[in-house]
Amino acid sequence: MEPEVNFSPNAIVVLKRRYLKKNSKGDVIETPKEMLKRVAIAIAAVEKKYKSNVNFADKIEKEIFNMMAKLEFMPNSPTLMNAGKNLGQLSACFVVPVDDSMESIFDAIKSTALIHKTGGGTGFSFSRLRPKNSVVKSTGGVASGPISFMKVFDAATQAVKQGGTRRGANMGILRVDHPDILEFIHCKEKEGEISNFNISVAVTDDFMEHVFKGEKYNLIDPRTKEIKGELDARKVFDLIALYAHRNGEPGIVFIDRVNESNLVPHLGKIESTNPCVTADTWVMSAKGPEKVKDLIGKRFVAVVNGENWFSSDSGFFETGIKEIYRLKTTEGFEVCLTKEHPVLKVKKADRYRAETEWVEAGSLKHNDRVILNNHSKVNNWEGKYTKEEGYLVGLLLGDGTIKKDKVVLSSWGQSDGPKAVRALAYKCANSFHHRIDFRGWIGVKERDEYRLSAAYIRNLAQSLGLESGKKEVTEEIEKASSDFYKGFLKGIFDADGSVQGNQRKGVSIRLAQSNLGVLKAVQRMLLRLGIFSRIYVNRRKKELSMLPDGKGGSREYSIKPQHELVISKRNIFSFFEKVGFGDSGKMGKLRDAIENYKRKMNKELFIATVDEVVLDKKERVFDVNIPGINAFDANGFYVHNCGEQPLLPYESCNLGSINLAKMLKEDGDKFVIDWDKLKSVTKLSTRFLDNVIDANKFPIPQIKENTLRTRKIGLGIMGWATMLGFLGIPYNSEEAIELAKRVMEVIYESAKEESISLAKERGVFPAWKRSVWENRGIRIRNATLTTIAPTGSISIIAGPTSTGIEPVYSLCYFRNVLDGERLLEVDPAFEYIARKRGFYSDDLMNRIASGESIQYMKEVPDDVKRVFVTALDIDTVWHVKMQAAFQDYTDNAVSKTINLPNEAAVNDVKEVYTLAYKLGCKGITVYRDGSRQEQVLTLNKKNDDREKEQKDVYPYPRPRPQVTIGTTTKVATGCGNLYITVNQNEDGDFVEVFTQMGKAGGCAASQLEAIGRLVSLALRGGIDPKVIIEQLKGIRCPSPSWANGKKIFSCADALSRVLEKRIVDQKEMIKVGVTAQKKKAATLVKSKHFDNSLNNIVGVCPDCGSALRHQEGCLVCDACGYSKC
Repeated sequence: MEPEVNFSPNAIVVLKRRYLKKNSKGDVIETPKEMLKRVAIAIAAVEKKYKSNVNFADKIEKEIFNMMAKLEFMPNSPTLMNAGKNLGQLSACFVVPVDDSMESIFDAIKSTALIHKTGGGTGFSFSRLRPKNSVVKSTGGVASGPISFMKVFDAATQAVKQGGTRRGANMGILRVDHPDILEFIHCKEKEGEISNFNISVAVTDDFMEHVFKGEKYNLIDPRTKEIKGELDARKVFDLIALYAHRNGEPGIVFIDRVNESNLVPHLGKIESTNPCVTADTWVMSAKGPEKVKDLIGKRFVAVVNGENWFSSDSGFFETGIKEIYRLKTTEGFEVCLTKEHPVLKVKKADRYRAETEWVEAGSLKHNDRVILNNHSKVNNWEGKYTKEEGYLVGLLLGDGTIKKDKVVLSSWGQSDGPKAVRALAYKCANSFHHRIDFRGWIGVKERDEYRLSAAYIRNLAQSLGLESGKKEVTEEIEKASSDFYKGFLKGIFDADGSVQGNQRKGVSIRLAQSNLGVLKAVQRMLLRLGIFSRIYVNRRKKELSMLPDGKGGSREYSIKPQHELVISKRNIFSFFEKVGFGDSGKMGKLRDAIENYKRKMNKELFIATVDEVVLDKKERVFDVNIPGINAFDANGFYVHNCGEQPLLPYESCNLGSINLAKMLKEDGDKFVIDWDKLKSVTKLSTRFLDNVIDANKFPIPQIKENTLRTRKIGLGIMGWATMLGFLGIPYNSEEAIELAKRVMEVIYESAKEESISLAKERGVFPAWKRSVWENRGIRIRNATLTTIAPTGSISIIAGPTSTGIEPVYSLCYFRNVLDGERLLEVDPAFEYIARKRGFYSDDLMNRIASGESIQYMKEVPDDVKRVFVTALDIDTVWHVKMQAAFQDYTDNAVSKTINLPNEAAVNDVKEVYTLAYKLGCKGITVYRDGSRQEQVLTLNKKNDDREKEQKDVYPYPRPRPQVTIGTTTKVATGCGNLYITVNQNEDGDFVEVFTQMGKAGGCAASQLEAIGRLVSLALRGGIDPKVIIEQLKGIRCPSPSWANGKKIFSCADALSRVLEKRIVDQKEMIKVGVTAQKKKAATLVKSKHFDNSLNNIVGVCPDCGSALRHQEGCLVCDACGYSKC
């Protein structure tokens, strides 16, 4: 049996205005119940794609309908509006990439318009655009910078209605190290500028560290990667806080925190800090090993885990001079990098697989394990030198001598093994051009030694950088071809290598050397062929020993310490296949060992164990961009590349929210959380959102491709404060913080359980390979699961209930219904308690709705006052702690506004930012009451029994004085002479403006009169004349003119110039607000007896004219449900 669909009267109004189907005349042709049916049918139909059982789809359809009808869950607005319709676009938000080219910028604008047309919101990172005044080579001009293009996006947004429902909402982000960051911070200083954007600064951990230390940080040109200057980090942080204090923007996104939870890092990072390596770092490329210094400014093909990936056009680029740390492993691998450089750490591993995570190099500890590159699929790369040349050089470094005038290869013994080596060496040497007297191997009298010397081998050694006193693996040797590698390794292992062990103890291939540098180079060379090895240092320590003196006697010699490289496990098979021995004895022993292996060789996971990470020196460092995988091989280590990637391009997120107010059950005389119901609703909601992805009709092909690739969903909540009210728990309490963590954990784990079940039924998301989920060994359907998004409209539809995780702003308020009727709406938890405790009355609720605070009402018990606190009653610390509590189990962002009282100082904003960073929040938005100039004035009346002195309170601008003093100015405009009269009262305050244009009548006269009246009202309402001037100045009409050498664009522009001149003439800046009058006068003041819900007002709703408030990081109208997000 279907449940009754009981929407509140206000929900009905919102549904009729925006959500229900309409005909071509705009008439509603759908009931709320039919809307829910439409959505349930459209989303449940996806089940037929995966299951042929029609009955199962019908079952899911009923469950979805019942869940929504009971107001337990609501999807995001586009799904309610468009599911089952021709438009069919169901996603709430999209990320559109903006690259540094005119083509990309205007492609992004086109995509944005198409998205807004279908009802979606858009987010952009402008961090890749070159800074203002950069040279544009193609035109010889200069770039205008990111902020100028933001204005173009803003204008385009203004011109497009979102699917006929609302204006588009945009989020704009700029990295804190972009050279134009200061302009970005104050780009919304003037109200009305870039009004269709919310803006946030992408702040890095590195920047915050500089803030705490009071240091300067570098500004990086995103195009050239060059350092373009430096700023004091603490001053920039202060500036962000100052502007947020003024008008709530910019917000802050802690971008490195966002990346920590990026579950598909192989698809791209999200604007993170620049990791860096030194110029002498070896990088594996398709052309073979190359050093960073040789790849600066050059596009190349990186080889990562045996696969080829193109770098960006700029190749490696310099990022400055930084402190370098040396990462050493117990196996012998080393690399030098900055402490913030992400490396792939092993969380846990068994014999078959490793679960990994990205961590900063500086955070690694002794015995941590890290991943190396597995190049076992790499067999060949081009380059200089042949296999034969490599073999001879390998023998030379093993058992040869390098003199100034010649090089000599040596071989000892008459057994088959050494003979095979000499035969192979002669064959190699004889393949080159020699002098006619070349004799090959020559025996040494009275010694079991043979020597080979040739001018060609000497010249070859010199070309490779080998010389007397420099018997080492040179840079030229490491850059050689794969054929040379195989020959070289065969030669050096023939000279100094051995095969040891047995099946019981394990077989290994060993290379002994006194030169540790040679062993480390050989280790790198082996790894590039997919062969893992370990170095044991000081296997034989330095000592004195009696040895033959070559003259028939002996004497004491100083023996160098001996080190050993060991190859084991399956790597011996790889060595056998790719390198092998020329020494037939050693090769035979290795072949026998492999053929006699009775059990499967242990798989090599290419894991190294951290010995230490130590500060090395300061050095110039470099980074690179490898799109698609965002990683590279640095001395064999698997490390992340530059973070200058856009937010994952063309992704969308499908959102929905569980109504926590409906997740309760009565237990005696109190309410408790119904955990079973919460789990079941979470699982059905997860299935719903996964179905939405398949049911969706995407506005552009790229969005479809990328959304299907990760199948991200964002399940959130609403009604948190209402739930706390029913439970009798104050929002600002540790009990609420702990409960928040538990509730979100249950939601996250239940969603994960359902997504794993869906993966078994439908398959994992296509980008699962190389994702964090694969590393964890978890096959899952959706890359992300949870998001706490703004719920302004859907909380009204599912209500009355509180929005998101916000506290209530007012316990009672008036909603605008049809035909101007106002309907009282009371928070359900407060109403329940008031009726239960016997203090409910219509008069009391009206007083609260009119702005009176319950904290000063005798009728309300003290324990109720403690529970039902409103947003501005709560200290900011509790706001931040609550956001951090929910963040623990939220994959993506948590939308919340930290509300500050009007008297809050800039330092209070800085403290909020700092606390949010320390508690692990991913971002933070603040709003200080009254900080917007367009805020609606709030009033105060005093209770007679509390204040004996009664002040007159006017809900309108001050009355016009009986007598005014003024001047009239004549201005020539394109429409004729305009006469502007500006009057002041006896205190010098401007109070009114009159305008008259010659003998104009009709429309022109009425418009001028309207402008004059509105300006006069604004002046007497306490609005700063400068604000009025800003609004009128520059308004254009078709008939501009010139007056006193200045261009007059319109009559409104003329009025602004006259008013501006009068201010200058007066030589006194007009004070902001209402000036106190000497005599008893009207005052506009605030009272502690009035509820803070009248605060937090930031403007007027464009739909119904009621107050807009800051909540959930967005502008929302409580009266009609309008939301700017």
